[in-house]
Amino acid sequence: MKEYFSSIRFRLWIIFVLFTLVTMGVLFVSRGVLTPIFYGKYKKSECINAAAAIERLVTSETWNQYDNNDVEYLKSVVRDMAITHQFDIIINLPGTMRNIMMLKSGDGEILTQSVSDEIKYSLLNKDDGTIISTVELHNSEGIILAKCVKQELGNMVYIPAYIFIFSYTEPIGTTLSIVNSVSYICANIILLFACIISIVISSHIANPLVKISKNAKSLIKGEFNMTIRHGEYDEIKTLTENLNAASAEISKTETLRNDLMANVSHDLKTPLTMIKAYAEMIRDLSGDNPEKRLKHLKVIIDETDRLTLLVNDILNLSKLESGVAEINLTVFDFSQLLKDIISRFSLMDGTRDYTVTPDVEDGIEIMADQQKIEQVVYNLVNNAINYIGEDKLVAVKLNRGENGMSRFSVSDHGPGIPKEQIPYIWERYYKVDRSENYKRVVKGTGLGLSIVKEIFTVHGFNFGCDSVEGKGSTFWFEFPVYMEPQSSEQKELLKP
Repeated sequence: MKEYFSSIRFRLWIIFVLFTLVTMGVLFVSRGVLTPIFYGKYKKSECINAAAAIERLVTSETWNQYDNNDVEYLKSVVRDMAITHQFDIIINLPGTMRNIMMLKSGDGEILTQSVSDEIKYSLLNKDDGTIISTVELHNSEGIILAKCVKQELGNMVYIPAYIFIFSYTEPIGTTLSIVNSVSYICANIILLFACIISIVISSHIANPLVKISKNAKSLIKGEFNMTIRHGEYDEIKTLTENLNAASAEISKTETLRNDLMANVSHDLKTPLTMIKAYAEMIRDLSGDNPEKRLKHLKVIIDETDRLTLLVNDILNLSKLESGVAEINLTVFDFSQLLKDIISRFSLMDGTRDYTVTPDVEDGIEIMADQQKIEQVVYNLVNNAINYIGEDKLVAVKLNRGENGMSRFSVSDHGPGIPKEQIPYIWERYYKVDRSENYKRVVKGTGLGLSIVKEIFTVHGFNFGCDSVEGKGSTFWFEFPVYMEPQSSEQKELLKP
């Protein structure tokens, strides 16, 4: 139960309900406090406007208080005002001693009692000729607007009319009760709908998050192969896509880890077994035989070298993939470096039964990590030697290309690689056939091309492999030739 109260579904629901209650509370308070204020101001403004309209009529040039048609027209205007605005209106025409009376407020006594000679006299002494007073009637407030219409005729002041208007300035009891009853009914309906809608919306938002949470727990248990369905909201879609991507990457990493463990353990087990076996043979059989002892010791040394090479390759590849390995960029003569490396391989041509043929253009400089580029060259040349053809030739080329680029390639005439297998050769422990178990490479650790790929990637070089089955393979990469930046003086000299 405690988990439910702290869940996003419950909290979203309670937020919606509280928001609805607060909104309704504000509306009720504003209706109870602000409505009478605005209603009173509005009715007062209506009274003033009505008095002004009557004043314009009785002071117009066409108005004649002795003309029955004009008087009847004034009555019709006053009647419309009284009915429309629920006014009590009395107009006194002093010249004819006539009163026009329209009582539509529901209480006609208050205004008739308020019209007196004293109020008329007071109006005459007012500069604007207007008095607005507040009255209390049947527990409701109202206002009485009294106005004396004045006209100046030469040195005399003419009074065409006295205007008296009464209006309630707050809703009367019955109307207010009806409004309150309707408001309470509407409030209950709104609250009910708010509860239902909030439950639907909170569930709609919370359900995808609950599913994502459950799937995230599956990741902890090691269940990586899962797919979470997208929600309808952009944020949830993004979260789902990221979690799916993370799940896929973790699954790949887990698969890679299992493969790596299986292959490394296999590669470590073989040399360790041989080292132990030959060490026991030296102890039990060949310890006193110098020739056999040297032969067995050589096997132990070779397998130890293989172990060292394997461990170093694994460390180098891990550093490159994790971004820990440092890249020390320097400018060096790649042509000269390549000639030096090829000369080292050429020294062993007689003993290893292969020939490395160079085609190296002079003066090609590169900005890169020299040690790692050397590692690339050694790995690619060794790889070509391991899969050398019957001609026992390995061709190494370095030539300038177009647009300031240069291309390095290593070619052999060996068995080649099937076209569909080329994308996989850069993986750890390259498999010749995806349906078979990992095959032990001819020589090396099986990580050489993976290391080469990571070095190229870190440097941002384009690289690839072109291969034809039965004719051989060519591994290559392209890089920008380093050009010495020109000084400002040199640039001036080069100008025409």
